[in-house]
Amino acid sequence: MVTSRELPRLSLTAVALVMNVCFGSKKGWENWNTGVTPGHFNTVATIAGDNGRNDLRMSVQVRNDLNKAGVHAVKVSGRWESVTQAINQVCSPTSAQPVDGMIIVKYDYLVLYDCQTKKAAFEMQASSSVGLTDMTQHLIKYLKRPPPTPSNP
Repeated sequence: MVTSRELPRLSLTAVALVMNVCFGSKKGWENWNTGVTPGHFNTVATIAGDNGRNDLRMSVQVRNDLNKAGVHAVKVSGRWESVTQAINQVCSPTSAQPVDGMIIVKYDYLVLYDCQTKKAAFEMQASSSVGLTDMTQHLIKYLKRPPPTPSNP
């Protein structure tokens, strides 16, 4: 039988267990497409992943951080029904601002698409301990990585 003194301790344990199951730590991940050569992205466009005001602010924040780090990032305005439609329009050779890549910014996800292949060159999902600022730093590291050293035969 549970005594009244043990009840608060059991209640706290149960709440902690429920919180961990429902809101447990989120696992993040990061993918680099090493097939895209370093220095390929001279100009990248940043677009918000959703239509909200905060989404637009996050896109501006990422663009500003990229520019401060020496990556030429530009604003592209528009609304698209799909990622494919956005890539086709933003990466079009006839677009007003020619770009080599397009970054979609969400609060928990960054993806850089290569305009030549129309495939993801860099992707990162946030975790419980990694947010947008950290993801942006990882993206900068990818964009500014040194070229591979030639192997000696």
